[in-house]
Amino acid sequence: MSLLFLHSSWGPQVKWLCTPVLSCHSCALSWFACPIGVLVHFAGYHVFPFLVVGTLLFFGVLFGKLFCGWVCPFGLVQDVLHKIPGKKFKVPKWASSVKYLVLLFTVLLIPFFAGESTMYSFCRICPSAALQVSLPNLISGGFATVSAATIVRWGVLIIVIYFAIRSSRSFCKAICPIGAIMALLNYISFWVVRLPKEGCASCQTCDSVCPMNVRPSERAIKEIPVNRTPDCIVCHDCKHACPVLHEKAMGGTKP
Repeated sequence: MSLLFLHSSWGPQVKWLCTPVLSCHSCALSWFACPIGVLVHFAGYHVFPFLVVGTLLFFGVLFGKLFCGWVCPFGLVQDVLHKIPGKKFKVPKWASSVKYLVLLFTVLLIPFFAGESTMYSFCRICPSAALQVSLPNLISGGFATVSAATIVRWGVLIIVIYFAIRSSRSFCKAICPIGAIMALLNYISFWVVRLPKEGCASCQTCDSVCPMNVRPSERAIKEIPVNRTPDCIVCHDCKHACPVLHEKAMGGTKP
């Protein structure tokens, strides 16, 4: 539903406002601006983006990374791709640090020193932009619209698709700069995801369904909210899978 809502503009748009999801504002059907695109532009112009930062802080303090789990269109794309059968693997834990380097260099520093039109900004390789902008341009304008930059962007998209099929939410874990921005806000957000310690049999069902591999069971035992970690996307899959909560919902009878 969020995919249709964010990309259903019939003319009027609210591009002065951004949402904390990866959704290219160059898409003709987009209602809102992409915070990463705005940050790249403002970094290139050497202007501090007060409205964007304020918007991200507002949503982050209220909900943490809830938008990553429930609203982000590119998150939906990854979830669908991961359902394709095949051998799966987990992204190494250290890979989650890469997204902070992506944010620092391709969103902030390189545009700041090289200008907002630099070919080395995140926007030039964004896989979401490849789907929302490059693909429609290719369909409408044919191969005449294909440039070297377009080929690079499509190459990145192919790599992202491969890893999305093989590893759940791999782009979110290792690359997404919005995830890097919102990560620390998980620690202070008003939105809290808790699993019950009482009655927990350490079945680790919650761990097996977690798309971000944050091991919710360890936090349940310590009575720490599941989303008090930078990688949690607040999808609530752990709560939906928890047999203890399911039993309580059924009135105390075992299913």
